[in-house]
Amino acid sequence: MSAVAFVWLQFVLPQRLLGACVRALATTRRRWLSQRLIRWFANLYAVDLGEAARPRIEDYASFNDFFTRELRDGARPLAGGQSTIASPADGCITEFGTAVDGTALQAKGMTYRLDELLGERPASAHGASLGSFATIYLAPSNYHRVHLPLAGTLAGLRYVPGKRFSVNAVTAARIPRLFCRNERLIAWFATAAGPMAVVLIGALNVAGIECRWLGKIDERRERDWSGNDFTDTVIDRGGEIGRFNLGSTVVVVLPAGAVDWDADIVSGQSIRMGERLGDVVASD
Repeated sequence: MSAVAFVWLQFVLPQRLLGACVRALATTRRRWLSQRLIRWFANLYAVDLGEAARPRIEDYASFNDFFTRELRDGARPLAGGQSTIASPADGCITEFGTAVDGTALQAKGMTYRLDELLGERPASAHGASLGSFATIYLAPSNYHRVHLPLAGTLAGLRYVPGKRFSVNAVTAARIPRLFCRNERLIAWFATAAGPMAVVLIGALNVAGIECRWLGKIDERRERDWSGNDFTDTVIDRGGEIGRFNLGSTVVVVLPAGAVDWDADIVSGQSIRMGERLGDVVASD
């Protein structure tokens, strides 16, 4: 199938039905099936179970249990110190930099508005000029938990329902405003660098987004949990905040000019959770 055909096929696919079917398969506890799925996947992608907290396939109750597996202590050391912006996830850096007049780069030739991606902001982020951004694409083979790039206090949490287009490079280069079309969970934090948003974006075959405070997100309607009893939670740099039930994308957004991106990172490179993306720019 050509790249163009694959992209346009997604407009007619029953995305929600596909997601429901994938979730049913991924969460089945019929061991004769789940164990076969796990072994097939682990062999296909050469998954290193030596870095997992549970290194034996037999220790997983379902494929999803395996897919969202926890890593052993020390498997993802955090680079630098408290002013270092750590990668929130394993994956590929697709784009990073500073938005121009509020417009961020999605892929070569494709852009989107940060205001559209983020939607309504919590009070603590009102008036902030957001513009520094980094996008991490998680392939199926990656570790699928999402962590905090900088220490911060949870200031808001909002779910926006939407489409589930693939977020791979082929689709990102062909569907305008892709990240703004797809479902997403936007978590806001107050940090030493100013307000920071970590956006978990759903995708084709993603069978759900989970977060630390709510578990699996109800996908039926838009929700805003700002002001709930779990806001004002203080989270260390590297603390887990959510996970994907199959692959997707994370976008980190900070104030314009707040980040000195690491000179060695380039678009298209692989990165692991905890590795350096950049550093907070020291205020005068």
